[in-house]
Amino acid sequence: SAGRQPMDPTGDRRRGDVEMKPWFTVGNVPGDRTLAQQMVGLGRLMKAVPGKTVLDCGCAQGLISIEMARAGAKYVHGVEILQPFVDTAWQQAGEMENIGFERGDMNVWQAPWQFDVVTALAILQKLRDPCAVASMLADTAREMIVIRTPPGKDPWTLPPERGRTVPHNIGAVLRGRGWKLSEQLAGTFGEVIGYWERA
Repeated sequence: SAGRQPMDPTGDRRRGDVEMKPWFTVGNVPGDRTLAQQMVGLGRLMKAVPGKTVLDCGCAQGLISIEMARAGAKYVHGVEILQPFVDTAWQQAGEMENIGFERGDMNVWQAPWQFDVVTALAILQKLRDPCAVASMLADTAREMIVIRTPPGKDPWTLPPERGRTVPHNIGAVLRGRGWKLSEQLAGTFGEVIGYWERA
């Protein structure tokens, strides 16, 4: 069942040797993006979530998750690797009952159940094996997958990791799992937002 997850006190804001800047600007703490910038291209998502269960992969400080919960989602579950971001997400959600967050590494995290809608907004290109995660998302979503990727010639074929020569064709994975790209939009900074639905 959905609910508040226990905090992991060992988590920190560091990933390897790199200090991670907050993804969202929250209050007087500056981040890479404002919520308004991140919401560009997500209008269709907000219209789709009322009454639905939603998985938000790589939710950062949870602001988009919270917007989906406010838009009427039945339940939103955010997963984020950095514990301080998870803590901030819980603080921002306050007493909302239709939302939950947990610390999880999307490289290895597995969904405990299916969700109507799954989002992966600017996370797949950061993972070790984007195709494997895209496959998991395809099996986890019932109705819609919304993915945001960096701008590029083919936004659904991510560049190879360092030391690898084969690009990650997440579009081929999703199509092979019975999904089709129904709409492609541009975000504030040229990033690509794809709405995938069951073929």
